[in-house]
Amino acid sequence: MLNILNRQKIELAGLDIGSSAVKLVRLNKSDDGYALIAAASESIVPCPDDEKQQRQNCIDAIKTCLQKAKLKNGNLVCGISGPEVVVRGFTFPPLPEEAVEQAIRMEAQQVCPLDMKHSVLDFQLIETASPASTDGAAKATTRQGVMTVGTENAIREQTELITRAGAKPAMVDVNALALLNCLNELGVPNAQETIAIIDIGNTLTNVVIYGVDGLPFVRDINIAGKHIIGEISRQTELSEDQIRQTLAQKQSPGPLDSNLLLAMNNAIGPLVNAINETLRFYSFQEKTSGVDRIFLCGGFALVDAFVEFLTDAVSTPVALLNPFSTILYDPNASGNETLAKDGPAFAVATGLAMRTL
Repeated sequence: MLNILNRQKIELAGLDIGSSAVKLVRLNKSDDGYALIAAASESIVPCPDDEKQQRQNCIDAIKTCLQKAKLKNGNLVCGISGPEVVVRGFTFPPLPEEAVEQAIRMEAQQVCPLDMKHSVLDFQLIETASPASTDGAAKATTRQGVMTVGTENAIREQTELITRAGAKPAMVDVNALALLNCLNELGVPNAQETIAIIDIGNTLTNVVIYGVDGLPFVRDINIAGKHIIGEISRQTELSEDQIRQTLAQKQSPGPLDSNLLLAMNNAIGPLVNAINETLRFYSFQEKTSGVDRIFLCGGFALVDAFVEFLTDAVSTPVALLNPFSTILYDPNASGNETLAKDGPAFAVATGLAMRTL
């Protein structure tokens, strides 16, 4: 994570910059929990043939979110995901304090596929103690935690978008960890459970597994909403815009055309296979009985028919991760009317907003 501001108590807003939309969340935390100040979302006008214009459209979407959230010069926490960020858990034998950082850097060089010379490394220790030895010696501390590595290019791109939109980049986080942060702050995880969060966006599906050891496992899958809609279009000969409008309007798979339902079932097959493969790999690697619960979030998790298909295709209980089912908010306030249903699309932005400096 890249921390740009000095550590002080300031209000932070979470900004999730996706490939098709931007979401912003402002929260207030008190002894009673979190309350929503504002939530805003704005689609990014697609311009696939003009990279410069596409970037400007993204900046315009950020500006619109700032206006909707009534945030003029806010300090924003954004996140990165995809091939330009790596998240790894680590466990070392007892090490002296001064040797920990060097050990983590050496570990990162061995396991990280990114160019470490042009990347930023950050880590968080999770302190654990091993049982005392039989001779009464003091407990030795096992060094355990999570490291993140993000490319300088990815960090620079995100901060430049925010700066050009007229706001201040306070921190660059990792979307996968923001999801875990959201889940933890809402008090969802059970210490005896292994939980998976599946964030299904437009171009990327992010699978984050949180085990009883407290260490995250993260995998990105390059199959998401755009790929699924493209496959449905190919099978039905409907335009992608027609499919998006149809899926957005229908609340359940029942009324949908049977050909569209069949095409969707076929289209999500590769994603379901990749998710199940990831869950099996995690269980094998960690020598566990598997994942106890799955939470779905992201823009494509708003498609009811897709959620039902995916739920039937995995052997684990599935629920939507809607932070606004726990966070206090006024459902009648302007912009909040649809949060009861659209909340899962704001999970990353909410986790980012829960960060502190």
